[in-house]
Amino acid sequence: MHLRLLFIVVTLFFFCNANAQLNLNVKASFNNLFRYGNGNEYSGMNKFQKEYFEEIAEGRIDVNDIIFGMRYELSEPIEYGTNFKGIKKRYIEYNNRNLGLGVRAGDFYDIFSRGLSLNVFEERSLAYDTGIDGIRLKYDKTFGKKKPVKLEAQVIGGNLNYSDFLQPDRIESYKIRNANFRISPVRQVTIGAGYVYSKGKIPNAFDTTDITVDLPEFNLALNFSDFQFYAGYVWKSLRSDRSQLFPTGLSTRGDGFYSAVSYSTGSFAATLEYKNYRFDLTNPDNRSVDRPTKMLPFQNPPTAVKEHTSTLISRNPHVVNFNDEVGGQLDLLYVASDKLTFNFNTAVASRHYRYEDIEPSVSNYQWKRVERSFDLIPDFDKAFSPYWEIYTEAEYYATDEILTKLAFSRQSQVLFNDFFPESSETILTTTIPAEFRYRINNEYAIKLSVEQQWQYNSIRTGDKKLMNQLITLNLTKSPELSFSISGEFTNDDEEPTGKKSWFIGEVLYKLNTTNSITLSYGSERGGLKCTNGICRFVNPFDGFRMSVQSIF
Repeated sequence: MHLRLLFIVVTLFFFCNANAQLNLNVKASFNNLFRYGNGNEYSGMNKFQKEYFEEIAEGRIDVNDIIFGMRYELSEPIEYGTNFKGIKKRYIEYNNRNLGLGVRAGDFYDIFSRGLSLNVFEERSLAYDTGIDGIRLKYDKTFGKKKPVKLEAQVIGGNLNYSDFLQPDRIESYKIRNANFRISPVRQVTIGAGYVYSKGKIPNAFDTTDITVDLPEFNLALNFSDFQFYAGYVWKSLRSDRSQLFPTGLSTRGDGFYSAVSYSTGSFAATLEYKNYRFDLTNPDNRSVDRPTKMLPFQNPPTAVKEHTSTLISRNPHVVNFNDEVGGQLDLLYVASDKLTFNFNTAVASRHYRYEDIEPSVSNYQWKRVERSFDLIPDFDKAFSPYWEIYTEAEYYATDEILTKLAFSRQSQVLFNDFFPESSETILTTTIPAEFRYRINNEYAIKLSVEQQWQYNSIRTGDKKLMNQLITLNLTKSPELSFSISGEFTNDDEEPTGKKSWFIGEVLYKLNTTNSITLSYGSERGGLKCTNGICRFVNPFDGFRMSVQSIF
């Protein structure tokens, strides 16, 4: 199959250039990343030795309009995920800008619009990879000059093997077919539509379920000088074959809607986002991560929550429930002067419904969904697992050399337990991050970051309140050297590792413009880590880490 695709692309290339004079323009690039770590990892109070050794080399050659690319990987052992040795990614791509045509065969990542129906990407630090192996055809052309009409169209066909980053040996496989387009009849308006058809195999502890999925999507974007609007809707229809777990098969429906409105002037900007994700509204006893009806891994809509740079705030992120969540966020930015900037953000979310056992005297649960009249907005009753956050930040340049930043975050999150409501978890967190930067001269700069956090957790067995603190000092000699040391402290008597403090030092040295080395040694607390709505728990680690990166 891949040889046929390669032959088609190469033939197309030479056909389009058969009458052109041979004038080769060759460019090459190469990236290499080496990572090594050796120390101890903690799982609760248990400590075990951990070592990883990873080599990732990526090369690309451009010959006129054709591109060859490849990635070699040696991960024995890998830090997170499954060990691998060999060619991990490879592709060949042809682009003809005059025709507006692009063809790619091999591995690729892609997103259609905001990702409601298709968003495949890689996040190596989370052992997450939803890349497609297949073929992609693109067409991008603008017609007319006085009143130009822009058209973008794309067709995708390929296979996706998704390794569950929580259970790497559990592999979901999908055959994906996608066609989409975006057209701008006038410069300010873009209309888009897409359709994803997929057949997948979803394994679980008992059996493998074969599914067929249809995902049609429609979206609209308006772009003016100071006003932008976007709205997208996707409808999900899923059918399954009969299996041991589902002897009569399955037939489910779901949908998702996302919208964003932005307005900006010279000194003020505001963005309002709204999400209504109903990809799999299901009873409390049917929410396992390997259920076939869940949102599929090649989907990844916007989270509509703020992604923080603060370490302590990021330790307690809101894990977006794409299968059942309604909410949104408001972000305001105000530039008071050249020296002073304010940012305000607030976000809210909850499930759509609550569920109750209609026969509590019977041993088996008989769940019934309790309807509510207006499920288009979040509900802050604890049975809906509500979440809210208020965040504000001020950034002030006292002089050209001195920058100060002060922020405040207040978060509330309920993880409702439908089976034992009295065991539901309520987490209230208040965090104050502060930052001070001083540029000593054109070469040297120093940065001090201090974060203070107070937390309340309702399910703690002892004191339900705790305090965390993080202090980081960074010294930079531009452009080649950076040194940082950080210490984290807690008074948490229920800390799983039994520790009360963690210290780590890191050195980054740029050998030249293309090569750099990073060394770190010490202890890392670990915790929940999220990117683009994908979250995993990273275990605490004590030891040595090294990475060497080269770009040519």
